[in-house]
Amino acid sequence: MSGDRRLEDQIQQFYDSVPDVDDALPMKDYLLKNENNQMAWYLLGKQYAARGEEGKANYCFAQAGPVFEAFESRTNPLSAAAAELTGPGKSIKRKRRPASAAAGLLVLLFGLLFAGDRANAPDKEDVAVSGGGVSEAAAEQPVTAPGRSGGTARVQGLAYVSGASDAGESGTEALGKLLTATPADSDSLLVQTPVLDKKWIDWLKSGKPIAAVEASSSSDSAANITWYDPRWCPCRSGQDASKARETVAAWRPLQEGKLVLRSAMAAYQERTGKWPASEDELAAAYPANELAGWSSEMTDWLDELKRELNRQTADGKQPSLGWPDASGPKAGDGRPAGELDALAEKPLEIIVDKTNHRLAVVSGNVLLRNYEVGLGGDRTPEGQFVITEKVRDPNGRPDGEFGSRGMTLSDTLYAIHGTDEPDSIGMDESHGCIRMKKEDLEELYDLVAIGTRVRIVEEGLPDELRAPKERFRLKPAQNETNPGKQYRWLN
Repeated sequence: MSGDRRLEDQIQQFYDSVPDVDDALPMKDYLLKNENNQMAWYLLGKQYAARGEEGKANYCFAQAGPVFEAFESRTNPLSAAAAELTGPGKSIKRKRRPASAAAGLLVLLFGLLFAGDRANAPDKEDVAVSGGGVSEAAAEQPVTAPGRSGGTARVQGLAYVSGASDAGESGTEALGKLLTATPADSDSLLVQTPVLDKKWIDWLKSGKPIAAVEASSSSDSAANITWYDPRWCPCRSGQDASKARETVAAWRPLQEGKLVLRSAMAAYQERTGKWPASEDELAAAYPANELAGWSSEMTDWLDELKRELNRQTADGKQPSLGWPDASGPKAGDGRPAGELDALAEKPLEIIVDKTNHRLAVVSGNVLLRNYEVGLGGDRTPEGQFVITEKVRDPNGRPDGEFGSRGMTLSDTLYAIHGTDEPDSIGMDESHGCIRMKKEDLEELYDLVAIGTRVRIVEEGLPDELRAPKERFRLKPAQNETNPGKQYRWLN
């Protein structure tokens, strides 16, 4: 019997014994429940190969073992490597790799992450929305090596916390970069980053641990991959993610504090032509109150960023801001990466959606907050603005017509402020200004600095509101009132 005829008979025999496999890739769902069927792995590989998806095909062929060799009369070159990657806790050598090696590794990883839309289904273990600000309780939590039994091993910190929205291409790329970029003596985490309206990375719903790249305790520079969500690696069951969740919960608010400081520094440099040299240049009294307050963590981060800027200047480079990762018991290392990379690259910006009556705080395509606001319909202008003034109690008290905070837009009579008419939130009843609820306004005031860009547009923000239970807060460090001025914003 010829090889082709033998293959056809084997395939037909297999299909006759497998019920209800009539989707576009029939073996895929079947294998989620029958992972040890090597014929199914081989057939799924053939289907991927016919679609030109070589990486996925090679992974499946590796799982097919002798079945592949019997029908193809050759050994799959990825067999050993793929087998090394599949199990939780398996080691992979993680020495320095050239950039070209990363591309090859991604091909190996692609098959591990082809669970598709199953990874986006709601899950009871989703990380609860945690608060903003640098809370003392979160900052005191030790950063432990995620996924290890007991969680008692103390490490310097996480090298990266990388986001991926699905188990396909974004997950593969994020994990591949972690494997090739994470230093051998550090850990990194891959977390899920849900998407709102097919555009916005949902920061407050992000953080469910997917996998950990862990430093090895041995001296051979090996790294371990621990999978927490079996839907992202369907070949194995998930490991206990409780320690990883604690790590993410401690990491998240610190990143908001870093982003606030970094954004304020960038705005200060754009406006003055120089970088701030001290806390006093960022958290001074009105009208130089770039930031609404300060924290001890910000002192360490500012010192680190200043050292980096000075080093770049000494090297003859045009200084640019990095991401603060100062070490220490409260530093909370872990540069945002993958689909969270915008946090380390883009400053905070405000977007106002006139159609949906929403005001969002974003960094690139990462949406950190989404508040309901009151507007003035056609009286609220569309266009680009910047925050040019920040003031507490603009009416001389926190319960006046402008509420407890106000932020002037581009030295005009338009402003973002509070209101003594809370029922107007969500309506078009102002004379052009942007009205906010007290708790939302006070958090926004602490998040954004003078110089923050504000875009007022017709649409573009999701309906879903996003605000944490524990709000971002900075400890007031200066007098931000301006009792000598009577504000006449277009309320």
